[in-house]
Amino acid sequence: MAHEFYGATIEAQQSINRLLSLPATGREQDWELELADPSRIEAMLDAITTKLSDNEKCALALITIASIEEAVAADQFDAGIIERARMALRKDKDVHEAMKFYWIKQGRATDEEVVRKLLLD
Repeated sequence: MAHEFYGATIEAQQSINRLLSLPATGREQDWELELADPSRIEAMLDAITTKLSDNEKCALALITIASIEEAVAADQFDAGIIERARMALRKDKDVHEAMKFYWIKQGRATDEEVVRKLLLD
């Protein structure tokens, strides 16, 4: 998998929508932002251990990071979730590199400090 990553494929989005029972309409332009849900972060992190394709792993990582950013903005998280997510997002080197490219190198992070905690050493 190339480390350049510009977003989840439609197929990967649909798969993650089914896996997490997300309320997707299929019309989402910024899928990970529109369906981010801080109350589902634990389920997202649990799903990381599911057998997924590389594209599905990236889609799941995208929505997890977006949900964490939203949780931090709403002050609805505990510090342990950041460490758990940090460890989970680093298990697959290719996904980790893709997320660094997407969120940091392309400047897509809303809260760069949080994203850096998740993705950078």
